[in-house]
Amino acid sequence: DGTIYQFLDIQHPAWQAGRRGWNKQSVGVEISNAFYLKYQDWYVRHGHGPRPIRNDSHVHGVKLPEHLDFYPVQLDALAALWDACHQGLGIPLQYPAEQGLSDVCVAGKYEGFLNHYNLLRKKIDCASLDMNLILTKAQSLSSRFPVG
Repeated sequence: DGTIYQFLDIQHPAWQAGRRGWNKQSVGVEISNAFYLKYQDWYVRHGHGPRPIRNDSHVHGVKLPEHLDFYPVQLDALAALWDACHQGLGIPLQYPAEQGLSDVCVAGKYEGFLNHYNLLRKKIDCASLDMNLILTKAQSLSSRFPVG
């Protein structure tokens, strides 16, 4: 439904990333999505409606199987969170252009928003996330509601 929960104060590392250095210099965000088509019935049975289905996602140069995608309300909430992190924490509104491992991200020299797959080859989440759409929405919010 687009609700955002904060489980930890921003001053504490969440230990969400595999390497300790990444944890202390990042903010971890989890977006609820079961990914596998076999869970579609659960969403429908529990009154959430069917999730969109994607069959065009690629990561690390490999096409992913058909899978569940994010609800539009989740994308709107994520854009609002990006804007809040940008305005409140100074995180640049940008993301890595490559949809795969990024040397700059792995080296800990990147500033902006990224996916797990930008850090580790074994990760595919969130390959179907339209980062450009989220960026555009966040930029729109940021220009409409600037802080300061």
